[in-house]
Amino acid sequence: MSSQLVDMNADGHKDILVGSFSGVPQLIHGNKDGYGQPEAILDSTGETVLIQAFWNKYESKWDDTDRAGSEGHCTSVAAVDWDHDGDLDLLLGDYYGGRLFVRMNEGTASEARFAKVNQPVMSGGEPGVIKDGLAAPRVVDWDGDGLFDILCGGSKGGVFLYRNKGKQDSPEFATSVTLVEPLKGKPNAFIKQVPSIDGRPTLPGSSYHIDPVDYDGDGDLDLIVGARSQWLNENVKVLTQEEKEKVASLKEQQASLMEDYQAMMAAAKTDEQQQELLESKEQAELATKLSDIMGELRKLQPNPNSSGDFVWLLRRK
Repeated sequence: MSSQLVDMNADGHKDILVGSFSGVPQLIHGNKDGYGQPEAILDSTGETVLIQAFWNKYESKWDDTDRAGSEGHCTSVAAVDWDHDGDLDLLLGDYYGGRLFVRMNEGTASEARFAKVNQPVMSGGEPGVIKDGLAAPRVVDWDGDGLFDILCGGSKGGVFLYRNKGKQDSPEFATSVTLVEPLKGKPNAFIKQVPSIDGRPTLPGSSYHIDPVDYDGDGDLDLIVGARSQWLNENVKVLTQEEKEKVASLKEQQASLMEDYQAMMAAAKTDEQQQELLESKEQAELATKLSDIMGELRKLQPNPNSSGDFVWLLRRK
């Protein structure tokens, strides 16, 4: 999520900096032979860099911590020399809450030592927040004044600009400006429904992952937007009364089988028992029955909606 090619350790090779739904940004080091394996980015004490929420791989559950002094779920990251001291700091984006934080590099360009806590990005004197959630921040000089600005793609759509009106070593951001309005739709819907023509979407819907680029070479920055859209299918089948009754019967069978499955899993207390269950004939037969029922339901109940991920070009006027 929100990947960036950037030389994070000043060794002359581009690395890949990438956000993660785990809540911890990752770094893939580049070298003369290619790329290594992803590594969690750590602070100066050896703890993972995050905002608050994270996937606890040791206990296989979602967890949270207050050690970073912030709230939110980090899914996006961007590198920027925030204080103009020659090393790269981290801009962290909170997917659900729409907050932005900076994690300062207290080390050097070649040996990063990230601070233990986050600082909120201030906008108009208040902590900056994208109201409906943040999909990806990008650092770019949007207005050509020599200072970096922050562009944000919204998790529920839209593109927002934080214009930098400070100095090179002390950025200061104005209140956010909406460059692209989010689509209207159900308030809590993360996939927005859009108009379609000939069975294809006509607009980006939600989860805007953006990249600014002078696409047409006219001297200003356009936007490449990766986004998900949902649209109504044409000629959706209307069920007969007999088919409706069949669907109701299949759903009852499905619910009963799911109860059996959950009871089986609950009875397996240890890891060994769970592994035995997953490899058992009983579990395989139950999974086959469920799969057959879901197949029949799909035939009887075609989805009235289609959805997909697309890349869009938004030209700057």
